[in-house]
Amino acid sequence: MYERPRGFRGLFRSLEEKVHPIPLKERVDQALYRLATQKEKLEHMSSRLQQRDKEMFQRCIGAQLSKDSAHAALYANECAEIRKMAHITLSSELALERVVLRLQTIEEFGDIMAQIAPVIGVVRETRGRIAGVIPEVATELGEVNNMLSDMELETGEIPDQAADVQTSSDEAKKVLEESSAIASQQMKERFPELPSPEPRQAIAVPRPQAPEPRIPIAVTSGGVEEEPELPLEERVLDYIKSHNGELSLNSASEELAVPADDIRGSLQKLKDDGKIVMD
Repeated sequence: MYERPRGFRGLFRSLEEKVHPIPLKERVDQALYRLATQKEKLEHMSSRLQQRDKEMFQRCIGAQLSKDSAHAALYANECAEIRKMAHITLSSELALERVVLRLQTIEEFGDIMAQIAPVIGVVRETRGRIAGVIPEVATELGEVNNMLSDMELETGEIPDQAADVQTSSDEAKKVLEESSAIASQQMKERFPELPSPEPRQAIAVPRPQAPEPRIPIAVTSGGVEEEPELPLEERVLDYIKSHNGELSLNSASEELAVPADDIRGSLQKLKDDGKIVMD
């Protein structure tokens, strides 16, 4: 069966509406239905983003517990990007909810033509915000915006058009700012706070050294093997290790039976050799 191209169908429908115009109330109902449908899509997207954020958050916590700071930072950054998208989606969802409620109210109690301009402004701005997140919803909002604009043009008053545009723009901006503020508050309730990275602490440790050569053993005339005494630097280093990295000149001098000045010289030599770090 032959099917008309989409663009042709749209043109045909426009011509048909001019010949047989659809009643205003029916067109408003169509706009309400399409807006409610897009709001449901945004709700579904918000739920998916929240679930995705939960997965990344758990991975971030797991990486931190495993002391894997690189992956912890990776997952934390992904959570931040997800939350940017979630904020746009949620604020757009709240804005559309306001639009639906406003249309329902003016359809039943007010003058649609006199109050539709702010609604159009909110739909247009919301479309621009969501275009980079959910293009499908943005396209549909563009069509709804065209529908509402066509209705407005039917009874538009040209002398006051500039003032009406400014007023509608201000009201739309106010609605979007309020929706964004509410979204920010709900984000705090829905998404847990990201853990801050643990600061790295600099620890002074001896530099790795090549294995020390074995010390030759001298044999006395009595046949008893005796190991010659270690150099003072090595004895001082062993003393530092056995005292948890701390050294008191007086105590070390007494324990090693060496003058304090000799120990001070040994410390300087160990430092110059890179075996210890001193503040």
